[in-house]
Amino acid sequence: MTLEALLRETQARGEAELKEIQSRAQAEIDQLRKETAKEVAEVQTRFAQQGEAESAREKARELASAELKAKRTLFEAQERRIRGALEELRGRLSAYTRTPEYPKLLSGMVDLASSTLGASLRIRARAEDVTLLPAPAQKLVDRKAPLTTLGGIVAETPDGARAMNMTFEELLRLREDRLREILSR
Repeated sequence: MTLEALLRETQARGEAELKEIQSRAQAEIDQLRKETAKEVAEVQTRFAQQGEAESAREKARELASAELKAKRTLFEAQERRIRGALEELRGRLSAYTRTPEYPKLLSGMVDLASSTLGASLRIRARAEDVTLLPAPAQKLVDRKAPLTTLGGIVAETPDGARAMNMTFEELLRLREDRLREILSR
């Protein structure tokens, strides 16, 4: 073999090896491009899903906030309506003290107190209600400490150990939950 043939063969072998190396390099590059494209697509999909999830969470948060605000507004309006109705009820109770039925109510309160606490009582009432009480009960009234109330009486034993508060305010307070339930309908 001649030197030229040897050179040509070496060159041909080198070119073949170079083509093979280039071919492998191109295959690796293509593989890396595919893997990179796949990773980019996965990242894009993941970010899109995260964006959608974050958007859904934000939407749910805003919806919950709006619902809470609506409930608060509704509750506040209902509470104003109930307070107005209770104020109207207090006004009607105040007006009731000027009716002919009110002295009968006071007499019934005295009877209830004496049957519960005993005949010996100390009664507190509004100054204007003393004359509306039955004559025997008028003698039991503590005139030094008149009540400042819408109406009704407070009866207690002489030693103050037991008492019955039958003022309109106390009766309303004791029944406020039930009244609120009725008024909220």
